[in-house]
Amino acid sequence: MVTVEGYIDGVYYAVTVGEPRPEASTTIGVASGSRRACLLLELHKGLRLPESGQVLDVTAPDMVVQALQELTDVTSVRRDTGEE
Repeated sequence: MVTVEGYIDGVYYAVTVGEPRPEASTTIGVASGSRRACLLLELHKGLRLPESGQVLDVTAPDMVVQALQELTDVTSVRRDTGEE
């Protein structure tokens, strides 16, 4: 799992990427968390990303992280290693 944090139009968001979380308030594909971020991903699903030109597939974790980096002001990307 990856946690991505950043800002969309000056508003903070955080999502986890890797697998859908049923307890999350909003989920799209493999991203769960911030409603604002999930809606942004939904709007761009199937469209080309502005910098890479790749088509956004919301079921591919690496693609979702890349999309958030291209579409928002990402401040942190943390990979959960599963170790404590």
